[in-house]
Amino acid sequence: MSRNLAPIVKVSSNSGFMANQRVIATDVEASPPQRYTGRINSVWSDGTAVVTWDYPLNHQAERHLVSSGHVRLHHLNRTTS
Repeated sequence: MSRNLAPIVKVSSNSGFMANQRVIATDVEASPPQRYTGRINSVWSDGTAVVTWDYPLNHQAERHLVSSGHVRLHHLNRTTS
């Protein structure tokens, strides 16, 4: 029995997130939790986004937040600034 997996594609928006939107990512695994700001480059159908960070992430944050260059949307919050 095989499952048909939908291809992962770039989308215009997902869960209210869209390209060029300012975001804050929270690394809840850090102690204390750390926040990082950036801008979304692209949003993907699998619930991830490619983000350009305002400052380079440290190694720990990179491990906690980024997988294959993508950040899961549940780590992100929209910001107005």
